[in-house]
Amino acid sequence: MNYEECLQFISEIPWTSRKVGLHRIKALLEALGRPDKDLKFIHVAGTNGKGSVCAMLDAILRAAGLRTGLFTSPHLEKYNERMKVDGKDISDKEFAEVISKVRTAANTLDESPSEFEVLTAAGLQWFKKKKCDIVILEVGLGGEFDSTNVIEHKELAIITPIGFDHTAILGNTLGEIASAKAGIITKDCDVICSRQSREGLIANDYPLREVVKSKMEILNVISAKCMEMHAKLHIPDTFGFKLISKDIDGQVFKSRYYDEPLRLNFIGEYQLLNVLTVLEAVKVLNKKNIIISEKAVRKGLETVTWAARFEVLNRNPVFILDGAHNEHGIDAAVDALRWLFGDKKITYILGILSDKNIDAMLLKLYSNAKSFITLTPESSRALAGEKLAERLRGAGFTAVNFDTPKEAVEYALGKASETDDVICSLGSLYLAGTIRECFTKDNP
Repeated sequence: MNYEECLQFISEIPWTSRKVGLHRIKALLEALGRPDKDLKFIHVAGTNGKGSVCAMLDAILRAAGLRTGLFTSPHLEKYNERMKVDGKDISDKEFAEVISKVRTAANTLDESPSEFEVLTAAGLQWFKKKKCDIVILEVGLGGEFDSTNVIEHKELAIITPIGFDHTAILGNTLGEIASAKAGIITKDCDVICSRQSREGLIANDYPLREVVKSKMEILNVISAKCMEMHAKLHIPDTFGFKLISKDIDGQVFKSRYYDEPLRLNFIGEYQLLNVLTVLEAVKVLNKKNIIISEKAVRKGLETVTWAARFEVLNRNPVFILDGAHNEHGIDAAVDALRWLFGDKKITYILGILSDKNIDAMLLKLYSNAKSFITLTPESSRALAGEKLAERLRGAGFTAVNFDTPKEAVEYALGKASETDDVICSLGSLYLAGTIRECFTKDNP
């Protein structure tokens, strides 16, 4: 198959309900010769922050001279984005090669694999072919029954902050959701659990304090799972942490991990939880004889990028794209906007899926919204943009709906003051790719 035929094959994979379990991905990988057994993994689960943690680790490990594989989801523009080696997306030609092999193997199975299982198998096959030293594997959904959990040995299992999302599948309580995420914890592995609350993390730029009101329900579940699996639990060190500076280009902070301050090329208070998780991961990896120097850490954090994660696409006026698409993510994004811009009111470009906790998401946005521009995400689960606009008008806000992201972006930029206004697009990753395309050299 060529690249276009591979995309057609993926698009035609039926979205029928399948029995929960890892039996299909195991059978698929067996048919491919179990490429995962020749690789080392860092496995990352959580509700929010997974992508940022993966990106930071990838940048640091590459700076340390390791050949890295990075598997993430979803993509913004092309499936190729989901599989990277040494920071570069898989080429169209190589994508076609691995998908073709996976399709051939899938045709021998009694039960056809899902789209994500096909992509997981393709990624693992490619990482083996490229002889990656270590693969950073992001969970797609949940943890225990996610197809990435087919791997048998993990250098690290990382669990980032957990919140409410996919409750119909994972459960209606934080404990139930945490239990699903904790399914990536395997016998005798090292586990890093992020701090689960930003409360008390930074207050008026004073030094970081131990988070007293952490989400104990989540931590108790993770701790119990670690005890059951004889896994060693590591919690990031927050003592001695101090934020030194922050602006639209990043932030500088001090921690007990290194004597001198570090600069992080990400903005947002929530990224400080993520970077502490990464620094703890580096500490554990060094103890496991995967040597990562302080110089590599500095270079990685200073150069790391991650599309649609509080990404600044324009400066005059400021235009920020964030992939927040659930209550937990919206909280973090709004707090980050307030953290950077104080009481300034924000113009939001917003598209939401109908199965999200819309009331909770909107309530947080109301706290600093100037006006709204709505869109309909490209998904069968999308809430119609005009219905969302009507809802926002009913809450007392100005809301204008557009059919395309290009129209929405042009309208937002045209109405904004170059020096005073801030625009933020969020609500759905299904929109993020097309929003980014509006800022190429051929667009405003």
